[in-house]
Amino acid sequence: METMNSKAATRKRTVEIKIEADDSKQTLYAAPALEKGLDILELLSVQEHGLSRKDIADRLGRSVGEIFRMIECLTRRSYLVQTDDSFQLGMKLFELSHTFPPVSRLIAEALPRMRMLAKTVEQSCHLTVISGTNQLVVAQVDAPEGMGFSIKVGAKLEILKSASGRVLLAFQDEKETNDTLLLLGPNRSAEEINAIQRTLNKVRKDGFAFMKSNQFAGLQAISFPIFDLRGHAIAALTVPYVARLDDSTRMGTAEAQQMLGQVASELVEAVGGKPPSKLAARPSKPYAVGSS
Repeated sequence: METMNSKAATRKRTVEIKIEADDSKQTLYAAPALEKGLDILELLSVQEHGLSRKDIADRLGRSVGEIFRMIECLTRRSYLVQTDDSFQLGMKLFELSHTFPPVSRLIAEALPRMRMLAKTVEQSCHLTVISGTNQLVVAQVDAPEGMGFSIKVGAKLEILKSASGRVLLAFQDEKETNDTLLLLGPNRSAEEINAIQRTLNKVRKDGFAFMKSNQFAGLQAISFPIFDLRGHAIAALTVPYVARLDDSTRMGTAEAQQMLGQVASELVEAVGGKPPSKLAARPSKPYAVGSS
């Protein structure tokens, strides 16, 4: 009896210790230096121009002494670049994102096809992926004549204002689509929400997006999704179409759309993706409406 009580007491102490360990896990695994470094990277990622050590410290609510070694380390490892007394993000994070195996493979499979596409339709083309509440250009091929509209690799684009962004948003699971819409604009009116849903449903039904640019006169964009195994868009392949006034023999938008769709299908197959079984408009629950 005494032995059983002793075992029970041991088990109880073990449970108590485990509970205490779980409760203090956040404290046990805290990494303040890493937190400071990440705060610096996140701050500089949204700055158009560089910031001095004092500016960085002030915006993070810290002293210069607290962040000095972090900045030195990040600069030494090429995550930051220094110009005079200011610091900006370097290209290291961008390079890392491109060497991440799924993205690296996608780009490797895409580029030869994109070069062929650009040569055939005589337009530039680019490949984008979702990056937070924006999309990031990860690959780009110029028009063969060197004349046309093109977007630089590494550029960040808005989601809702572009054909590629609408494609990326339309072909996600319902929760991810709605979560992204909430981040993009939590205080939209019911009318705005319904308009967005109608736009996305049309993209799903058509299987691609085709629209006139909201920013450049005469520019049109055609964009197709690149699917993963779940039928979700991991990327969008886009042709920004510019008509030539002096060349009536150039491929029109209908032919360019057909060619782009064919290349996108080949790329989906090459990366082991699978298009959704149905591209018809799916019933979707509107995301929550905040105060307008």
